[in-house]
Order: sequence, then structure tokens, then C-alpha cells
Amino acid sequence: MAPSLNPSDPGAPLLVLGASGPVGTFLLHRLQSEQVMIMAVSRRQPERGAAQAIWLQQDLNEGAADVEANVLVSLGPMRHALAQVAAGHRLGRVIALSSASTYFKSRSSDPAERSLMTDLIDLEQELTEVCRQREIDLTLLKPTMIYGSGRDQNIARIGGLISRLRLVPYCGRGMRQPVHADDLAALIVNCLKFGRQANGTFAVGGGESLEYPAMLRRVASAGGQTVQLLRLPVWTMTAMLRLAHTAGRLEDIRPAMLKRQAMDLVVDDQTARDRLGWRPRPFRP
Repeated sequence: MAPSLNPSDPGAPLLVLGASGPVGTFLLHRLQSEQVMIMAVSRRQPERGAAQAIWLQQDLNEGAADVEANVLVSLGPMRHALAQVAAGHRLGRVIALSSASTYFKSRSSDPAERSLMTDLIDLEQELTEVCRQREIDLTLLKPTMIYGSGRDQNIARIGGLISRLRLVPYCGRGMRQPVHADDLAALIVNCLKFGRQANGTFAVGGGESLEYPAMLRRVASAGGQTVQLLRLPVWTMTAMLRLAHTAGRLEDIRPAMLKRQAMDLVVDDQTARDRLGWRPRPFRP
């Protein structure tokens, strides 16, 4: 069954923002078997494109894509989805990818993280209200940690650190629920098919919850490595991180990230399982 576009304009394309990203790559592959025209937008042309997709190379930070579509799938920043909705006149359906981080980082000890979460929540609310006013069906998906492409900022980064360190320090045993990018792509296809049944906001977690050190071991094993783990107090890890920052290293890792190692970053995704057929795979990096 093909994704349902507006029957009054069956020739209008399905517009995909962030199409060359991890989820977008899997989504275009899955849509190859569907009878739907796709306009794929990304800042860089992909090395391999989907056969049925028309690619538009554009930096969406400079403005919305000049494309009229019935259905928008936004896999990038929420502000891009909002700008595209504001620019579109035929949209009847929007599926937007946000983040479950709003559940975990809104009270972060890091002011920059709190600010980012406040901005994201505001954008989600604004998108929801605009779609409500214009009677546009909206599905908002909020996944936990995404992996599966080798280009993510979490599992891929951890794998890179493990490959360089024989002794890996950690400071917490909080639970994690990694989500494979292809599972999210399959979920989006389901949402396209379910139509209004998929309206709403859905938290989505992976098919397996595991403690942080178990996740580290799983990542190491996937890379054919054996890792030695050393649990340290968070204050010791924080001091080590400050020394690394002084040397100009690991500057993208912040102390609040170390504190979160002890937090359970998991969600209740039963609603997505019941209504959207969400069936994620176990964590196999």
C-alpha cells in the first residue's frame, strides 16, 4: 500500500528534508518499493541517491525549499520543518523527527543544554499549533539515541573512543535505549500509511534497554575489540575532562554528559507500539 497523498493532487511529491542523513538514507531505500514521487532536499548531494527521488541541493538555513508538496517528512532541525510548513500551501500532512532529549536535558546542569531544550520544546509547540490552525495532520516522533549509520554523534563517537583507548573510564550505570535509524525509517513509512491514525506526539525507544557499561561492551564487540572498563567517581571523570579541555581535546564533551551516565535515558513507547506498529530491534551496533 503506497503512502497516502492528497487525492486531489496525486502528482505532488512527498518532500523529505534531511534526506541524506542517517534516517533519510534508510527511508529513501524503503520508499523505493512504494509508488510515490519524492523530492529529497539536503545540503550536500548524496553519493548514491534513490532511483525515484529528485534531489534538490539546498542549505535550509537560508530558507525553505521552493517545493509544493502534500506531505512533508522532516528529519533535520525542527526549525526547518516549521519554516517549510510556513512556506507551503498544499500541505495536508507533516511527519517530523524531534528528540527524546527534551525529557532528559530540560533540567540539565549545563545552561547551554537547558537553553537548547527550551528552544526545541518551543519549536515543537509552535509546529503543533501551526498545524492545528491550518488543519494539517501532524506526527511528531521523539526517539532516544539514534545509531546504525556510522555517522551518528553518539554510538559512532563512542566506538571511535573505544578504538583508541584500551582502558575506558565511566562513571554511571544508567539505562540506555538505542534506536536503529532503519527502524525509524520503517516507522515513518508506517505513519505515512496509517494517515490520521498516526496523528500525535510519540516517544520511541529501542528494542532493548541496557546499562551504560553493557552498551560500551556491545559497541566494542561490534568493532571486534575487547574493552577494559574502569568505573571512576563522577568528580574524578569531571576533573579529567577539564584537563582534556585545557589541552584542547574532547571539547564537545561537557561535564553534564558525564553526570547523565548515571541517569536512565529511557522512554515508555507503548503508545507507539499500539498505534503505529513500532517494533524496534535489539541493540546490535
